[in-house]
Amino acid sequence: MIMAKDPVCNMDVEEEKADFVVHVHHETFYFCSERCKEEFEKEMGLIEPAKGIRIWSRFLKKLSNGADKEFGGKPPKCH
Repeated sequence: MIMAKDPVCNMDVEEEKADFVVHVHHETFYFCSERCKEEFEKEMGLIEPAKGIRIWSRFLKKLSNGADKEFGGKPPKCH
């Protein structure tokens, strides 16, 4: 049994049973899930993020920046 490390989450993946694989520049990468595979492909520039995801990411970043200003970089405490 040959194991590989998922480059996104560092989980061990059995190469023979891996459902999610990407070949880049004569190198093979194995992933534990489709989500890790897609994240890797986005980071490597192999796929474009979906338009809706970019809009959502910008919204979350703006929301986060507002929280940083209002709470001094720390999230509010609930208790």
